[in-house]
Order: sequence, then structure tokens, then C-alpha cells
Amino acid sequence: KLGSAFAPVSNWVAGSSVAGAAMERVLGIDDRRDLPTFQRETFEDWAEDRPEIENPDREVVLFPDLYTNYMDVDRGKAAVRALEALGVDVTVADECASGRAPLSQGMVATACEKAERVADDLLPYVEAGKDVVVVEPSDHAIFQREYERLIDEEDYEALAANSYEVFEYVYGLLENGASETSLAAGDGYEIAYHSHCQQRTLGVDTYTVAVLDRLGFDVATSDVECCGMAGSFGYKQEYYDVSIAVGEELADQFSTEETGDREVVASGTSCLDQLNDLLDRPSKHPIELVAPSPHGRAE
Repeated sequence: KLGSAFAPVSNWVAGSSVAGAAMERVLGIDDRRDLPTFQRETFEDWAEDRPEIENPDREVVLFPDLYTNYMDVDRGKAAVRALEALGVDVTVADECASGRAPLSQGMVATACEKAERVADDLLPYVEAGKDVVVVEPSDHAIFQREYERLIDEEDYEALAANSYEVFEYVYGLLENGASETSLAAGDGYEIAYHSHCQQRTLGVDTYTVAVLDRLGFDVATSDVECCGMAGSFGYKQEYYDVSIAVGEELADQFSTEETGDREVVASGTSCLDQLNDLLDRPSKHPIELVAPSPHGRAE
């Protein structure tokens, strides 16, 4: 919250050599790793005053994970535009911290607290008949798996049964009659795509490729299991070299004669951070490719 409130000053401070050295010494964050940048306008702020869709075909609550809310805001905006184009009314949830970060560090009590707050926020929407859509695969995975041990069993079952990764949901809409012409046409545009390991574990990675193919994108996919970032693992000084070594296999696959000129897309925040550090061209979330343009709407 503070990082966004004081952006861009907070980004300048965090990116300075003095701050880098201090974070490496005190927090163990490797100074060679580029830090994500905060956005002054959060995704929740942007979404707050958007008008409702008239006579929607479906209604969803979109979970604004921490990165989407404070840093990768454009992918949240794109997700809203894509869903709205397919006749879905979108409400953005209030809670954005799923508990994934503290759980990965063994802070189980903190993770339980975060999970319970998320459940309290999302379940009334589920009870009202709305589906839960998630942009970040690791947060979708925690709803589907780890929440079984973090929140009440009945609440877990309701949330797991009614939550979907964003491309899983888009695929379902298209299969049930939504018009694909409402989304951006690929027209053979060449992209190189890396799915998130949590997507593959849950078996939902195929939906992204299926939607991209259906819209006419020319998709080359990686066969690398892990990008090497693994959340905060790749930021830590003691693991940085290992993280980069693993990530270079992925970077090599996206630097061949076939893939070297393609736009790079990846579903996970960790994957995007790693690819941005290892490649000389920026990467983005695939929902940003398929979402229609704002058509003059203020962003």
C-alpha cells in the first residue's frame, strides 16, 4: 500500500544502489535482481467506479491479487475488459492478499488469517450466484488446494468449486456461446508462451493455449517445467544463481530462430519477472493480448 501511495518516488528509492545494497545486506534480496515497480493507481482504485454491465450473461467477482492490484495493474484492467466484452459483469473483490506469500515462508498462522479474510470477502458473492475469477495462477492454486487446510472445510469446498483461472473461465464462456469476435483477433500474430507450474499442476494450462489458438494467434509454447523464479526464491541472495541457471533454459527456448522475434507472454508473475530479467524484450500476461482495446475509456 505504501509503495503504491508514494509511487513513483518509492520505485526510485527501491531502485537506487544504496537501497539495493541495504536490502541485500538486511533482507537478503539479491541486488542483481530487478524489483517490480509500484503503480500509483491501484487496480482496485481503477475498477471502483466502473459502470455495471446491463443485462449480463454472467456475474463474477475478480480476485485482485497483490501483484495485479499494486504492480501489474494492466493485466487486471485487461481481464475486466475481456470479461465485459463477453457479457460478464465484473466486481473486484476488496481483499487481495491470499496468504500465498506467508505460507511459502512457513508463516502458517498469518496465512490462515489472510485466507479467512479472503473467504469472508468472496463467499457472499458465491452465495449470491457469482463465480470467482483469478488472474494469478498461484492464487488460484491456493484456493483450489491449500485452503483446504487453512479455512473451514465447507467454506473451502464452496470457494474451490466456484473459482476459475481467467483463461479457464474465458474458454468456458466461448464454449457456451459467447462470441469470440468480441475479443481481439490474433490474425496469425506470433507469440511465445510459457505457462505457470501451478496451472499445469491443476491441469488448466491448456485453456490459455486453446483460447489463443481459437482467436488466431500463432503460439509457440515452452516445454520447460519451471522458470526458476518460484516466488520469492529467485529474489534471495543465496538462491539467485540457481534461479538464473534454471531460467536460462527457458530464455534459450525463447531465443531460437523460430521464437526470437515473437512477443513473449506468460501467465504467472514469477515467470514474467524472470523473463523480463533474462530477455531483451518485455513480456506480458496473455489476457493483455486478447482483451479488446479500451475504446476511448479512461484508464
